[in-house]
Amino acid sequence: MEWDRETHGRLLAVAYAVGFGAWLVGVLWILYSQFAAGSVGQMVVGIVLFAIGQGLITIVAFTLRRNFQTSRAASSFSQAWQRLSMGLELGPAVRLLLGR
Repeated sequence: MEWDRETHGRLLAVAYAVGFGAWLVGVLWILYSQFAAGSVGQMVVGIVLFAIGQGLITIVAFTLRRNFQTSRAASSFSQAWQRLSMGLELGPAVRLLLGR
């Protein structure tokens, strides 16, 4: 994906990087709380981070859906969401933010 060709490419890259980070920390926090017999409060923090991360990833995927063609297997939004959720676009987004 060409992040620098988007109209607000840097803003989308920041939203994606923050969203992916929040999603990842949320998942790890939830897993840690489950294995360490953490309190319900710890679990809620992980769930909130996970939800914020998924929300940001979904917003970015909806914005970038026009970069993908709809096929029989998946819509353009689904293709964008899957690539973003798997972290396949994290490297190019971070490179854009670092100016490389």
